[in-house]
Amino acid sequence: MALLEPDRYALTIYPSEILEGELYQGSAAQASDYHILENLNITHVVNATAECPDAFPSTLSYLRLRLSDDAQQDLVEALPQAARFIAGALSSEVGGRVLVHCSMGRSRSSALTLAFLMQHQRWTLLHAIRWLKERRACTAPNVNFLRQLLTYEEQLFGRRLTSLDDIRPQEVKVGLLLPYRLHLCPDL
Repeated sequence: MALLEPDRYALTIYPSEILEGELYQGSAAQASDYHILENLNITHVVNATAECPDAFPSTLSYLRLRLSDDAQQDLVEALPQAARFIAGALSSEVGGRVLVHCSMGRSRSSALTLAFLMQHQRWTLLHAIRWLKERRACTAPNVNFLRQLLTYEEQLFGRRLTSLDDIRPQEVKVGLLLPYRLHLCPDL
């Protein structure tokens, strides 16, 4: 059965479901749409933008991390902080649902989601990236973030289990992740 245009559009306006009924990843536009948050029963939001204010602070619980998507951004505190916030929300008695977002839902939010998957699912970075890419094709943490996630993996597991070459050999060597950007998320 072919989807009609309105049905196809409805599929792109919602954040990606990363863990069924629990964890979602999306853009700032999606995080600012109360209809979307209400439909997904979102209770907690990780805002990884430097520029976007928390949209509904009186009704939702927020973790605000003012992060930039650049080669100088240090995530050493943000990765475990986001992982703890997400885990706490999901383990709450009210059955929390979390949306992790940055501006476009590609780089900063992906790094934070990957940190959670690594820490609380006990997945290697390689496994977590593959899982996330299957659910959000536009996943594209910048090379700086990938390097910091490799260090985080080493902290979590006592040794490095993934290398940059495992993730995307040619693109990482030149500092680009072009294949990650071929499947773009809709710009809303």
